[in-house]
Amino acid sequence: MPSIDKNDRDAVLAALEAALAADPGQNASELARPLGLHKSDVNPLLYNSGRFVKSADTKPRWYLSGDAPTVVDEPEVTAAPASSTTATPLPRPPVIPGEGDEESEELSPEELARFIKTPSAPRTDFVAPQPTSENPFALYDWQREALDKWEIWKHQGIIDAVTGAGKTRLAVAAIAQHRATGGRSLVLVPTIVLLHQWAEVLRDAIPDLRIGKVGDGRDDDLRDFDVVIAVNASARSRVFRLAGAEGLIVVDECHRIASEKNQFALDDRFAKRLGLSATHERMDNAHETVLLPFFKRVVFTLDYARAIRDGVITNVRVAFVGVNFSEEEAQQYHKIREELLGARRKLIREFGVRPAPFSVFLDDVLRLTSGGPGSRAGGMVANRWLTLWRQKRELLAETPAKQVAIAQMVGAMRDAERTLLFTQSITSANAITDLLVAYGINCESHHSDIDSTTRADIMARYAEGQLQALASVQTLEEGVDVPDADLAIIVASSKQRRQMIQRMGRVMRRKADGRDARFIILYVNKTDEDPRYGAHDVFVDELLDVARESNLFDLRTGEEEMRTFLDPRRLD
Repeated sequence: MPSIDKNDRDAVLAALEAALAADPGQNASELARPLGLHKSDVNPLLYNSGRFVKSADTKPRWYLSGDAPTVVDEPEVTAAPASSTTATPLPRPPVIPGEGDEESEELSPEELARFIKTPSAPRTDFVAPQPTSENPFALYDWQREALDKWEIWKHQGIIDAVTGAGKTRLAVAAIAQHRATGGRSLVLVPTIVLLHQWAEVLRDAIPDLRIGKVGDGRDDDLRDFDVVIAVNASARSRVFRLAGAEGLIVVDECHRIASEKNQFALDDRFAKRLGLSATHERMDNAHETVLLPFFKRVVFTLDYARAIRDGVITNVRVAFVGVNFSEEEAQQYHKIREELLGARRKLIREFGVRPAPFSVFLDDVLRLTSGGPGSRAGGMVANRWLTLWRQKRELLAETPAKQVAIAQMVGAMRDAERTLLFTQSITSANAITDLLVAYGINCESHHSDIDSTTRADIMARYAEGQLQALASVQTLEEGVDVPDADLAIIVASSKQRRQMIQRMGRVMRRKADGRDARFIILYVNKTDEDPRYGAHDVFVDELLDVARESNLFDLRTGEEEMRTFLDPRRLD
């Protein structure tokens, strides 16, 4: 079979479907090889298109949705159940240390080698663009190319670009061009924080622009302003009158607008349409049913490889650090996981919960818990599944072994300008903060139990350099303007690719002194978060593909080695 262009999504999807129709149960490498692709090229489609489901093997086998075994593996979720929209399934139950399982597999040197990467070429010098008469907003080449593509497609389309690359500035240029022709613009954003961020950016970039707002107590009329910025939840019940002017609608984080309620904010009267996202695809397939019918197409994609190559974002180093559960924790983890699998099987077999994609599975589970169609017994099983999921998430995030490891990372945090620590429970975030303060690191927690005024104050002190570190639970994931950090510690990983990409973007903006962004991926060995056994394989593949350096570390013997590896002053 001839090679297929990995950027031709439809062709790759068709080839995957044909391959699995002819020979179900192939793994990603087996599917990619005949197409002349790497498994990292096909994994995003296997996981996110909604057309395939996978087995519970360590190296998952894939099936067309209609051809899958009756019960597939247990999926993981990491966001609050009521708002979670995407997740990947769990791999085969890993071997728990101390269990004496005769099927225990030790990883081969070849399997471990993929996590070890050394620089293969010298860094290239980069000079940031400067404003000129032809380029007044100092756009990067990719931004100008993306705008050109958008204009060729009659000003309708989605631009996918990695976090930190400058999607907002690109949109500012589009708004300025549209205003010059007498048009009016509507900017839709998912949060109040973004409402005010966009207003500030537009005010700084175009000082005489008349800016209105809808949301956070404001209800301005587009007829009185050049541009109105509106929060999705407010916009979906509003009519924005153009008063005869041509309309441009810019939708920031456009994947968020495709939800069941928010999609009513999309207004066909706006002839020009620009969607912005790091990755517009959704697990519920609403990108196909809502986004693409409205925006027509994806006109441009900027991935991390090109963004780094072009100097738009910085180089990255990655340290993978594993810790061990205690014997008691390992037994508890194994018990919870087995009960999760059992509850899932019962939900599918006895109460009609659809097994895939995960967003559909979760919708059905929540329906059972909220008194929808189904028996009382179904609601009890659904609530049990959710309780077990929370227990497993908390066990992985809050194990004392991770606290010990974080204490050993204090030196690397002192070397950094600013550090972000991402975890999956509020208890974990608070414990991390207390630990780091005890070690002399000025750290604060940032999560939903803290009111918005206090969170804003925390961010201001972080921006001013009064705080060295933030420990966050999802509140920094999307739509928050985080001051430049150069070290990220993933204390508890998310199965959601979008969430992990957002975390990458928080530290990959270019640094004035040219230092690399550094990541530490902390995980419990031989559990569902261990990347060596296939956890987060889509995200990890992407991260390893673009990393300048990566390595595995055991902090029992390699604390100083890891600190040297992460040293920001090292620019070799």
